[in-house]
Amino acid sequence: MKRRIVVLLLLALALGVKAGGYVCVEKGGLRYTIVSEKYKVASVVPLDQQANAVLQRAEVRKHIWYKGRRYKVMIIADGAFGGCWQLRQVRLPDCVTTIGKGSFAWCIGLEEITLPASVCVIGTDAFSSCPELKAIYVPKEHVERIQQLLPKELRYLVKESEYSE
Repeated sequence: MKRRIVVLLLLALALGVKAGGYVCVEKGGLRYTIVSEKYKVASVVPLDQQANAVLQRAEVRKHIWYKGRRYKVMIIADGAFGGCWQLRQVRLPDCVTTIGKGSFAWCIGLEEITLPASVCVIGTDAFSSCPELKAIYVPKEHVERIQQLLPKELRYLVKESEYSE
């Protein structure tokens, strides 16, 4: 299982996970792209400017369906929520392993985010220019590990989560 996750992470990083990959599917106000049909992996990708302007709360789906196939959402692409100025809260499902570069950059209203234990990569500047960020919630057993994935100036924001999937 661990080897499979590593392979998927390397695949995602090699592809750069951009919206230009496969097909885009819109569900619940978010946009998803199929990253790998073989491994049934999907990614949250950047929204259009109009959607960015109004998004206040995001709960990323664990799976999306496309053409009768179920894809697991494992990646938050580079810049996926970048510039969502009104975004206040985000909850990621327990299958997300990768948070791309600048994924939440310039989310100036972002106050809290819930990260799952499955996160093992947090890209550079994932939470840059988020002045209202007060808490990054993670499962109790993973607080120290997640802190090590973040820049030093954000580690104090990591708190134990009561939420579990």
